[in-house]
Amino acid sequence: MQNIPPQVQSMLAQLESYQGQLQLVIQQKQKVQLELNEAKKALEELEKVEDGTTIYKTVGTLIVRTDKAKALEELKEKVETLEVRLNALERQEKKLNEKLKELTASIQSALRPTAG
Repeated sequence: MQNIPPQVQSMLAQLESYQGQLQLVIQQKQKVQLELNEAKKALEELEKVEDGTTIYKTVGTLIVRTDKAKALEELKEKVETLEVRLNALERQEKKLNEKLKELTASIQSALRPTAG
């Protein structure tokens, strides 16, 4: 790393930072996707239940009774929120990938021996 110009060293540090940020975004995206899949599955199952059937939901460490309409409303809201979050994370991932691509090209260009 001693033969690498300071400007390129700085770009390499930035590249490493972007890679770390990208890993975090990917992990968050996977978590949100999993939650979204679970919420959609629960919504699908709840829609099959007859009206008037006793329904329970977990609230922290408790299990409480609720009605179908309220449970449907809450699940739909959760799905919507998770979809918005997932879209935001996908945009963030795309931007970071673009920055990584540009920075990698800049580093390669800076390290390429100049014809002389």
